Amino acid sequence: MGEAAKLPFSLFKTSHLQPRDQFDAWHESISVIFDVSPHDGYKPEQGFDATVRGYHLGSLLISQVDFASQRFVRDRRKTVADGLDHYLVQLYDKGGLVGEAADRGRELRAGDVQILDLTQSNVTQAAASGTVAIVVPRDTLDQALPAPGDLHGLVLRGGSVMGGLLRDYMRSLLARADDITMADAGHVAQATTDMIVACFQSTTDTMERARDTLDKTMRRRIQQHIAANLEAPGLQAEALCAQFRISRSQLYRLFESLGGVAHYIQEQRLSRACAELCNPTQDHRRVYEIAFALGFQSEAHFSRAFRATFGLSPSDMRGRAQAARIEASRPVSTAGANGGYEDWVRDLK
Repeated sequence: MGEAAKLPFSLFKTSHLQPRDQFDAWHESISVIFDVSPHDGYKPEQGFDATVRGYHLGSLLISQVDFASQRFVRDRRKTVADGLDHYLVQLYDKGGLVGEAADRGRELRAGDVQILDLTQSNVTQAAASGTVAIVVPRDTLDQALPAPGDLHGLVLRGGSVMGGLLRDYMRSLLARADDITMADAGHVAQATTDMIVACFQSTTDTMERARDTLDKTMRRRIQQHIAANLEAPGLQAEALCAQFRISRSQLYRLFESLGGVAHYIQEQRLSRACAELCNPTQDHRRVYEIAFALGFQSEAHFSRAFRATFGLSPSDMRGRAQAARIEASRPVSTAGANGGYEDWVRDLK
C-alpha cells in the first residue's frame, strides 16, 4: 500500500533573488490579497525579506508568512477588482501592527489574532513580523456562525482565554501541516473552522461543536506549563486554575483520561526524576536531593511512588544506568568466521 498523499504545499521566498528585485517579487506575489508598499526609508539595494509557506487544507488555506516592515492596503477598488469573498484569520506570532492601525486602536502585538473580512477595506502598517494565516471562504465560516455578524477587524488578545486558545491551535496546526494527509484534510478543516467560530463568536452551540478541539488545546497548554514548572512547590490544581482562568471541575475534566491532574503531575515529576537519576551529569546529587527539588515531601514517599511506577527503587535505577554505561564503554569484539548475531538470526531454524 502506497504512502498516504500529503497536503499540497507551495513555497515563495525572496532570499534567492537579487536585493533590488526582492520587493517587486513580493509585491506581485502578495497582490492576490493586498497592495503593499515598503516602509519609509526603504532602499532597494538593501533587499526585502519575505517568505510564504502555504498548505492547501481542502476548503481552507493555511500559511506561515514572514515579512519585513511594510504597509498593507486593501481598498474599495481592490475588493471590487478581485472579488475575493473570504475571511483572513491572522496570528501575529512575532512583530505586529504599528502606525495607522495602532493609531485607530487596532494595535496588534505578538500573540494576538485578528480576523479580516476581505470584502471590506483595510489599511495596516506592520512591523517586521512572523504570522500564521488561515484563509476561510465566507460560505464555510458563515455556515458555522450561530448568528450573522460583522467580524471584520475583531482582535483576540493573546493574553485572553479565547485568544490564547486560538493562538496555540494555529501554531499547532502549522507545526503539524507536513504530516496531515489528504484523507484527513476535511476533518481538520472542519475542526479549524469550528475553533475559529468558537473563539470569535462564543455561544453554547459553537463551544459544543469545538469542545474537543478546545479541550485538547487547553490541556496541551497546561501540560506545557506543568513541564516547565515541575520544580515549583506550588504546582497544584488551585494554582493551575488561577493561571489558566478555569474552574476546578473543568481542570479535573481535562485530565480525567490521564488519571487526574495530581496523578499527571506526579507522573511527570517521576519521569523527570528517572531521567536525572540516569543522567551521568547528575551522579553527584543524592536521591533525596532530586526528590525534594521535584516537590516530593519525603524520600520514603518518593521511593514508594518511584518503585510503583518503574518497578525499581531510585537507587537501583541509577545503578542499572551506571552499569549500562560501563558496559557500553567496553571494546566491541569483531565477528568470527561464523558471523555475528545478524547471521545467527537469519540462519535460525
